[in-house]
Amino acid sequence: MNTNVFSNYRNWLETQKIPKGKKAVLLSALTLFAEFGFNGTSTAKIAQTAGVSQGTIFKYFKTKQDLLISILQPIIQNFFPVYRDDFLAEWQNFNTLRELVHFIIHDRYRFLKENSDAFTILLSEMLTNNTVRRLFQKILQSSKPIFVKQFQKKLLQNGVRKDLDSLAVFRTLLGQLLTYFLQQKFAPQIKVNEENDLKEIEDQIIRAISDQKREAN
Repeated sequence: MNTNVFSNYRNWLETQKIPKGKKAVLLSALTLFAEFGFNGTSTAKIAQTAGVSQGTIFKYFKTKQDLLISILQPIIQNFFPVYRDDFLAEWQNFNTLRELVHFIIHDRYRFLKENSDAFTILLSEMLTNNTVRRLFQKILQSSKPIFVKQFQKKLLQNGVRKDLDSLAVFRTLLGQLLTYFLQQKFAPQIKVNEENDLKEIEDQIIRAISDQKREAN
């Protein structure tokens, strides 16, 4: 497993030792699926953008669905085993709720932006594609015990409300972050100030999950 897959997925794909035509198809499909959606992208358009024939596409991928899975599978397979371990190792360095939330919001938002096309495809296909959803759920279930245990312990040590379990906290964090990411992706006309916006998201999350009594003491 290549542990650099999620530093930047497109760069990782560029470095893979695969035939030039296959790589061109994957990169073209990554861009087009993110912009127009899986159903809104024809194999003819992928071939045209990649500078290859449609026959080249079907030489390497039996169907357009196979092409989609070839893009998403390395993302899904690396998402929790590698991303989870990297995340948990790094956030052990922070010792206040503010530091923890700041790290999660800024580090993961940068991560989303650097892999914008890949995440746009993954998020949209998880809603409609059973194969993609099953692949993701399998990895999620296998990673859940260790992630929840360490996540919960660290949060409780740093003033998170005891009535919130780790999944509730994670949903709060992820919901805020993904909403902001998708807003910029699909509503670019809305003006943003990332520094101010991310600070506001941090404040909202801390108000929602912090143990106010503990902070008062």
